[in-house]
Amino acid sequence: MDMATASQTIELFQGLFSVLKPPPKLTASEWANANVVLSTEDSAEPGKYSTDRAPYQKAMLDAVSDADVESVVFMTGSQIGKTQIIKNILGYFIDFHPSPIMFMVPTIDIAKEFSKTRIAPFIRDTKVLSDKIADSKTRDSGNTLLNKTFPGGYLTLVGANSPAGLASRPIRVLLADEIDRFPQSAGTEGDPVSLAEKRTKTFYNRKHVYASTPLDKGTSRIEKLYEDGTQEVWHLKCPACGEYVYPSWDKFEADVENNKYYVTCEHCGTMSDEWEWKGLYSEGKWIAQAPENLERNHRRSFHINAFGSAWASWAKINEAFIEAQKLGTAGLKTFYNTEMGIPYSDTTEAPLTDELMDRREEYGADIPDGVLILTAGVDTQDDRLECEVVGWGKDGEQWGIQYYKLYGDPAQEAVWEALDDIVINGRWTYADGRKRGISATCIDTGGNKTQSVYRYVAKRRYRNVFGIKGEGGPGKDIIIGQTKLKQHDNTPLYRVGVDTGKDLIMSDLNQGYGEPRYCHFPLDPSKGYNRKYFQGLLAEVKVDEVFRGRLRKKWVLRPGVKRNEPLDVRNYNNAAISILNPNFYALELRTQRDDFTPYVGTGAGPQPAQTKKHTYRRRRKVGSGVKL
Repeated sequence: MDMATASQTIELFQGLFSVLKPPPKLTASEWANANVVLSTEDSAEPGKYSTDRAPYQKAMLDAVSDADVESVVFMTGSQIGKTQIIKNILGYFIDFHPSPIMFMVPTIDIAKEFSKTRIAPFIRDTKVLSDKIADSKTRDSGNTLLNKTFPGGYLTLVGANSPAGLASRPIRVLLADEIDRFPQSAGTEGDPVSLAEKRTKTFYNRKHVYASTPLDKGTSRIEKLYEDGTQEVWHLKCPACGEYVYPSWDKFEADVENNKYYVTCEHCGTMSDEWEWKGLYSEGKWIAQAPENLERNHRRSFHINAFGSAWASWAKINEAFIEAQKLGTAGLKTFYNTEMGIPYSDTTEAPLTDELMDRREEYGADIPDGVLILTAGVDTQDDRLECEVVGWGKDGEQWGIQYYKLYGDPAQEAVWEALDDIVINGRWTYADGRKRGISATCIDTGGNKTQSVYRYVAKRRYRNVFGIKGEGGPGKDIIIGQTKLKQHDNTPLYRVGVDTGKDLIMSDLNQGYGEPRYCHFPLDPSKGYNRKYFQGLLAEVKVDEVFRGRLRKKWVLRPGVKRNEPLDVRNYNNAAISILNPNFYALELRTQRDDFTPYVGTGAGPQPAQTKKHTYRRRRKVGSGVKL
């Protein structure tokens, strides 16, 4: 063999070795630091990604690189970059360990939106990914909204509410985000998380990643998974003594006047301000409460709250708490879930019927001065309509104005004409003679008279008369969204989270006089607020129930109680004010104008009346979702 041929042979083998040699060993954080670019439409700080910006993310990422770890759990507060962490893990497996991957979110609609607004920019701006996944506009690219192929694997995005998406091809990597907002069952198939996990059984090197802000203590999916893992909690280094501290809400103090915010060290008792703590963010560390669960369950679990976030302002955290107080127990639940990242335990009991009866008061007019706007909620029965008119003021303060029972078959016109006299033509009077009509009405479309309701709301949709359809289950917004009734001139039909609404009502009924969202009721017996009304308002109780092998909370009728219409129509009033979403502070200012003209139901925008000022008392509650 001559020298030229030998040289060519050496070059050939060197080329083959470079192709065949295994890739260098990289952890997920090393891969992300080397490759990920944050997109302008997906990040407040676009550009090169680095775990130096948020040091806690390094261990959260690298947990998936450990061969001994099968599942990783993130139970977190807001603003910690959870979504970016999951996207980085996704990119790591696409590029470095290509395999079949499933990305699961609560609904198929969320999956589509997430694909467009979060996944597509991530792939586009991270070159090693864009080189492997063709643009969806390219013919035969293998890249669609919910399915993307790449050398060695594929990505499928699914909604936990879609059994079809959970029942087909095997997967190695399961990424499940916001699992506490998953439905209890995917159709009739059972728990969506269990269904997805079954898809990974054939892979010895399977990986499960679960992430969520938690909901209710005891029924939270993410809490259970967290407790079965290593329970690693992010601690900050005390600026005074150097010991490590979990910065929980009970250690927090706010000096709003001087714009100073503090966390107290549990070891030395020193109260250091926000910037002293943040100056040592890079020295924070994870401390495991149950390290033995790594060997037992092959699971690492992480908890971090907004205090540990590199992006969360402590002033904003305090403002979030103040706003949460205005919503009572329901608002505080959201605060502890989303800001503190812990499940909420609500020990509030519903008030007694006699307590609410004794609360009734003389209004002195149809409408007290604090009312700025009126809504109505309507429930449909086979032989009647039940309707409540509610007045709303600042900070969610509410007044029962009148409760009606309109007898007649809703399949006939007469009872609907009687309802017109209330929700379209009705007027209620302030003490000074000003009058007000109803600004929005919500009518339940369930039951046996659905088509009658559709016809009624279709003719009156321009008068803010809306059909609604209730949806049970935890974690849903009061207004989930809307569909169109195509056979009725595309009239909107609003989907309403009724369990969330009931939680809010019970929270409201426990507010004290002068607190936000306090509920007033009139003493005048002609207004309909008698004992039967209050028994119906308190007709349901929340109980634990085992459903398809999982514990869940469910609203059920109290023993011996048969009628719950007052609870339902107050829920529909909550839906109506949520649809309107008025600016109460702006409305109040308009009442002070010399040329103020009161709203009288003519189709013009609602006008306000005067309201009283409130004083708030700050409540503290130590979260019970994390063992320290």
